[in-house]
Amino acid sequence: MADRVPPIDRRLGALFAAYFAAVGAIAVYLPLYLQERGLSAWQIGVVLAVAQATRLAGPNLWGWLADRSRHRLAILRWTAVATCVAFAGLFAPGGFAFVLAVLLVANLLMTAQMPLAEAITSAYLRTERAAPHAARLYGRLRACGSAGFIALVLLAGVGFDAAGIGWHPLLAVALLALLALAAFRLHDYRVAEPAHARVSVRRRLAEPRVRWFFASVALMIFAHGALYTYLSLYLAQLGYSKAAIGALWVVGVLVEIAFFYTQGRFFRRYGAFALMGAAFAFAVVRFALIAEFADVWALLLLAQLMHAATFAVHHSAAVLTVQQWFPGAAAARGQAMYISIGYGLGGTAGSLVAAALWSEVGPQAAFWSSSIAALAGWWAVRRARALDPGAARVLAA
Repeated sequence: MADRVPPIDRRLGALFAAYFAAVGAIAVYLPLYLQERGLSAWQIGVVLAVAQATRLAGPNLWGWLADRSRHRLAILRWTAVATCVAFAGLFAPGGFAFVLAVLLVANLLMTAQMPLAEAITSAYLRTERAAPHAARLYGRLRACGSAGFIALVLLAGVGFDAAGIGWHPLLAVALLALLALAAFRLHDYRVAEPAHARVSVRRRLAEPRVRWFFASVALMIFAHGALYTYLSLYLAQLGYSKAAIGALWVVGVLVEIAFFYTQGRFFRRYGAFALMGAAFAFAVVRFALIAEFADVWALLLLAQLMHAATFAVHHSAAVLTVQQWFPGAAAARGQAMYISIGYGLGGTAGSLVAAALWSEVGPQAAFWSSSIAALAGWWAVRRARALDPGAARVLAA
């Protein structure tokens, strides 16, 4: 019985569930709400790109404060409360500039949540009981987030079809309040860090393998820029209902949960870099299918099923790699850089390029740019792996 996997920390699971439920409301339905509020497709793209841009500086700021002050849980809690208050600004009337300002502040505050939660999770996975099963436990925590996303997206889709998308801000604020409550119930973990395990963040970033890895991360999130900004609008334009749009988002997340629960065996057998390479190959195909065949239900469904690879496989492989390379006192900054470089730099560029192509060329061009970025990311992963063939092989299953 020594190898039996212990149960996950339910408080961490609740935090992941609340966070990704809020992400579901914002990622899937905010573009539709902004369209209803009168913003053009270009303005929506700019708003969401600026929201992504807050991840360039925000996570690094919060990560630096957390690592220096050693008060990461307090920062996590109070930024969660402040995010809820800031997002409530959408209750007030206002046009493009007002909405941009509200979401800029709200997203800057929200950038504290995941790097700090991941840093706390990293410490939890290094505890004596959890360490032998790190990959599986992390997968199950992320599955809690996926379950929260699914429940919210399905229920909200039906609700918005019945009551109207104008209720979106109220739903988002309620979910952010639940996130704050989960943060206040959370327990921090402190694990003794051996002196030989300490790393210099600056020196680690100077390593070629790390640079190529972060370049690949930015390219993968760039590739998802059109998806996160325009998929809901694209499908609505093609005649899909809000409930159908929500269901199509959920399909991929259901398969994602299956991977999260079984990922330990894949990491043990293949290693993180091999899995990342496969994720990029799937992304090339996925975004090409959306570009050309979104009106064919069966092919669109196939493309959405690939979300398990392009997001779940890639994300777990990337986060577990960062946890290995940036342990202990560098954990919050390591996770912050993952979010800043990936979602901040890559996500912002992807959203802006998608917005320009959507407006000037058409929806298909936006998704083709995603496929091309994924191909470039596949090459970057190959370079990182070549520079360190044995790196980031997660053996704890």
